[in-house]
Amino acid sequence: LGFEIKGDKDPHWTGSNMPADTFGHFGQSGTYLWVAPNTGRAMVALTDRPFGDWAKPLWSETNAAIWEELAG
Repeated sequence: LGFEIKGDKDPHWTGSNMPADTFGHFGQSGTYLWVAPNTGRAMVALTDRPFGDWAKPLWSETNAAIWEELAG
């Protein structure tokens, strides 16, 4: 329960390009967030569709793309 720290896990739902200190949480109800504290980057997703098996393969790729976009 609670937040998960990415650490050296790879693959990881936050994305392969996230730093090890990234932490986050996702819920079955269609929301998730991650924070990379040393970079000042964060993301929150709020949806109206519960997560299921359809979503799991998309998380890493989507978060990696968001990370790159936030990097400018």
